[in-house]
Amino acid sequence: MNTQTTAPLLRRMCAKLRRNGVSSQLARRAVASLAILIAAENLAEAGSSRTERSIESVATRAAGEPIMAIVSLRSQRITIYDADGWILRAPVSSGQAGRETPAGIFSIIQKDAEHHSNLYDDAYMPHMQRLTWSGIALHGGLLPGYPASHGCVRLPFAFAAHLFDLTKLGMRVIVAPSDVAPAFIEHPALFQPKPDAREAAAARVAEAEEAAKKADQARLAALAAWREVAQATIPLRRMQNLKLREEERLADAEQAITTADSTEAKVLAEEAKAGGNGQSSRA
Repeated sequence: MNTQTTAPLLRRMCAKLRRNGVSSQLARRAVASLAILIAAENLAEAGSSRTERSIESVATRAAGEPIMAIVSLRSQRITIYDADGWILRAPVSSGQAGRETPAGIFSIIQKDAEHHSNLYDDAYMPHMQRLTWSGIALHGGLLPGYPASHGCVRLPFAFAAHLFDLTKLGMRVIVAPSDVAPAFIEHPALFQPKPDAREAAAARVAEAEEAAKKADQARLAALAAWREVAQATIPLRRMQNLKLREEERLADAEQAITTADSTEAKVLAEEAKAGGNGQSSRA
């Protein structure tokens, strides 16, 4: 809703409230409150639109697997890199004054798509990727255009969800005070990659992923087998418990026969023993 349509609407509402007997002061207050809500909505929509336009992805080549992220605190921007260069860029909101996001070299140590803060009133932090155990993480959040978080790096919600699906635990995240970018280094004294090194590495990664997949399948199969065994042994455990209870009852009956002080008491104890045997056999 723009200013041209908002102003006449507010004036009409104020006049209608006065006609209905509302005092001029109350009418002005109600209209002012509505104007504030409309302005806040317009600002949110404008901020969301700017955020969507400022998210970039590489268009000149196919993006590879991300291997590193760099957060620039000065530019309030995150850049994601694969082995050949940048592939994604998006605005961020880092820690506000007094709660600044620390600069440094970190790794993703935990991922939780539906995370709630342990420190800040159970605040919702979707697609959280933890960088430290002291409360610093990447996650989806509101971006007002300046540092506003309690120390985390807020990302646009859709971008956070997309990045969450791309990254793996252990990926390096560099938080830098200024704008930095990785650079290729070449020197005769350095190890030189073999021409087929990338293909060989990709093959080893594929083998490792296949082995991990098979290990997960084996673990699930073992768990299913254990459940089947547990279900199959339930009747046996029940019979064992019945046998133990019957043995205890017979021992009590034998003790009663031994300690009976009259013929009548012995007869009653013998009948109780015989009756228990009959119930045990029927069970």
